[in-house]
Amino acid sequence: MTAARVEQPLADVLPSVTLITREDIDRSQAVSLADLLQGEAGFEFGRNGGPGTTTSFFLRGADSKNLVIMIDGVRAMADGWGNLSAIDLPLQQVERIELLRGNASGLYGEAAVGGVLNIFTRQLGGKPGGYGSVTLGNRNTQAVTAGYAGQQDDVSWRFDLGRDHTDGFSAMSPQQNAKVNPDNDSVDRTHLSGKVAKRISRDLTLGAYASLTRSDVAYDNGSGTATATDKNLLRRENGLLNVFAQGQLNADWNSRLDLSRTNLDMRDYRNDQAYRTSFDSGLLMGQQNSLRWFNTYAAGKSRVLNFGLDAGNETFSADATSSGYQAGRVLRGYFAGLNQAFGDLSVQANLRHDTVNVNKVDTSYKGSWDNTSGLLGLGYRLNPQWRLTGSVATGFRAPSAGELSNNINLKPETHLSQEVGLTYAEGAELFRVVAFDTRTSDAIYWQSVSPFTPVNIGKVRNQGVELTGKTQLADNNVRYTLVSQDPWNESDNTRLARRARLYGALDIWRQLGQTSAGFKLNASDNRYDSGSPDKLLPGYTTLALYASRPVAPEWTLRFKVENALDRPYQLAYGYNTPPLSVSLTLAWQQR
Repeated sequence: MTAARVEQPLADVLPSVTLITREDIDRSQAVSLADLLQGEAGFEFGRNGGPGTTTSFFLRGADSKNLVIMIDGVRAMADGWGNLSAIDLPLQQVERIELLRGNASGLYGEAAVGGVLNIFTRQLGGKPGGYGSVTLGNRNTQAVTAGYAGQQDDVSWRFDLGRDHTDGFSAMSPQQNAKVNPDNDSVDRTHLSGKVAKRISRDLTLGAYASLTRSDVAYDNGSGTATATDKNLLRRENGLLNVFAQGQLNADWNSRLDLSRTNLDMRDYRNDQAYRTSFDSGLLMGQQNSLRWFNTYAAGKSRVLNFGLDAGNETFSADATSSGYQAGRVLRGYFAGLNQAFGDLSVQANLRHDTVNVNKVDTSYKGSWDNTSGLLGLGYRLNPQWRLTGSVATGFRAPSAGELSNNINLKPETHLSQEVGLTYAEGAELFRVVAFDTRTSDAIYWQSVSPFTPVNIGKVRNQGVELTGKTQLADNNVRYTLVSQDPWNESDNTRLARRARLYGALDIWRQLGQTSAGFKLNASDNRYDSGSPDKLLPGYTTLALYASRPVAPEWTLRFKVENALDRPYQLAYGYNTPPLSVSLTLAWQQR
């Protein structure tokens, strides 16, 4: 685990974290990052339709802009409005995910106040061989993936590509909005990625990682001049190139340098013509150049230091031929951390200083903010199985370029988080209960009445208890989560939008001969879509059934029924979610 930015066994990690492995991903047969994470403690999401449509992640009840996604240690790009662009990441490319809950600005910088998703792409090396899969499902769902990975002498590599399509369903409910086109809203996605590394010497490895994802998502627009015959299409392209050098400077000092370039291109079409939207035009583009230097130094058997810097330059434009919206952000961060063990007592201390500059071309607005964030965590092992943990952390989020262009007077959000936990770990058994309290000052939210601008609303808080665990019961593997929380806007005295007071999941599977079979229950209490009682999202429970069986030494057959009870529910007011879905996958792994 790398939740503390150093390698640690899961049982020794102080922050509240969940590990999702490649085996978990294959067993779940999830079609998107959001569907994979649904039901995990601390994770909620809103989505404007099915997989592929606009999706908002909420970690620990924080706003969707208050989290960070890292891919192989490099910060994923957010668009000019602070929305994450990595939610389309194909799960085929992922080796493992670490879901870090709670304020981590002291480790990862600006906006990491709800938590961090650390995503690690599939490993390199091993005997050269291919892999792939073919999936068929109802609503004309089709997906094909293929890849090749291995190692020859000092060079290791992985290349993969894929394409998927579904006819989908109507993203919005015509019963709730008469302007909605009731036709099916399809999703098409094409993706490819490659990673290569060469070992130059015993102490130095050079490598590169590149990926490109393109999605065509049909959607419903029920606002403004929309009509029941309109066809709307959002085309997204995400490209990433990262080159890195990883080396061992001496027996105790490991260092890694990353240089990356990310491109984001979003084109919005109405009836096959680009049209004006909330982005000010039918085109939104972004580029991010970033540098990361990260070091760990083992100062003895029980002390590990980490230190380094992050630098980034981002530019955004809403129209390639117009200067109507052009903005940029420059980010600089310097950090240091200590993980120290004193017998049964563990200490984690992190300190980070960030500078964020935001400006807009041809206008007078600009913003510049400096902030120092920190985290202090303690752990005490009561015995080999039981451990007490606690932490306090501060953090911040600067206004995005888009937010600041609508309100030049915006101030950064500031956050204070505290948590205390109790963990039991022995063999396959894991139990963790955490009580947390997060408080935000100068929270940035968009007004729901004219003028529709972002404002600093004052204070927001979330208090609650998270329960996570896994066990074996009568040859069954059991994973469970349960969260009780109170996400509250103290300024308006309303519950925070799209966040439930109670939610959780139960996942049980077992081996029946060569067949692995199980089910997963996800459940959530009701939520308000915009903090208003007239837009209530009722509570829901969904059931998924899944099974897999090897049919030959290199072939595995997987079967899944999603929303098996065919229960209608909503994650955003007026937007439908997938009805009963059936899929069959044939996977191949060359040995």
